Amino acid sequence: MRNGFGFDLRSMEIFVETLERGSQSAAADHLGLTQSSVSHCLATLEEALGLALFERRSRPLEPTSAGRFFYDRARRLLSDARDTRRELICGAFGQLHQMRLALVDSLATAVGRPLIEVIRRHTRDYTLTTGLSHMHGHSLLTRHVDVIISDDRLENYDGLERHAVLREPFVLVLPRDWQGPANNLRWLSRQLEFIRYVPHSLIGQAIERHLRLANVELSARIHLDNTCALLKTVSDGTGFTITTPLCLYQAGLDHLQVRVEPLPVAPLERELTLVARRDELGGLPSQLARDARRLLRGAFVEELETYLPWMVPQLSLSDG
Repeated sequence: MRNGFGFDLRSMEIFVETLERGSQSAAADHLGLTQSSVSHCLATLEEALGLALFERRSRPLEPTSAGRFFYDRARRLLSDARDTRRELICGAFGQLHQMRLALVDSLATAVGRPLIEVIRRHTRDYTLTTGLSHMHGHSLLTRHVDVIISDDRLENYDGLERHAVLREPFVLVLPRDWQGPANNLRWLSRQLEFIRYVPHSLIGQAIERHLRLANVELSARIHLDNTCALLKTVSDGTGFTITTPLCLYQAGLDHLQVRVEPLPVAPLERELTLVARRDELGGLPSQLARDARRLLRGAFVEELETYLPWMVPQLSLSDG
């Protein structure tokens, strides 16, 4: 056998028919083949697998233990192959069998549950993962996931489609009882610890790059990779940080003891974008992006209007 598995669908079909019909001649008649071609195929299959699949002395033919294992798997694979062919011929591929989606943590917290309900309408099965954005991009490019919603647009790669979900400003976050000014980051860093995102996170890299461009050097003692832990540290009075409204929403604006101010250096924004391989999923990526924007306009924007109304006009939830 020339393929890397040692078997293909045709050899599995011949093997299954031979076992179920009890002889090579009966399988050959059913499949419209010669007995010699069936015999050659089965011998080649056993040689490629390095296993005996038949008890040669029994009549009708019986499988060995390895043959029975292979028979069960082969029947399942052949059934899936027949279903796939039938659905392709009938054009019945509007609903995906599986979709694998990766989200930034903050978005999963904001719209994860209702977005899953949307996904269920389009696919029979799904997986949803969160984590660091740079890993999401790698997973999409290596086909381990089908869709990402991330702050990594993968601009340097062709063959992808991109749909805007959210553009939001970065803001300064201080302990609520901080009474001092908030318009000078250097001065602040002499009074409070700067709580940073870990440097390998995309959000952390964006903040560090922006501070370098503004010629602002801050302390580098505390690095956290979890937004909730980072904002809890600020809420407890340990220091200050730079983050986004969605991250504040993720950590719980209703119980955080924080003061939120505009960033006292040049404005910085984060864009969350849905990215998928072009033309593989039909209209599903654009539909998911629309649904994500609609869901964010609900609870997320409503909570900002309650606690940080000045921030709402700075959000963009459009596809432009």
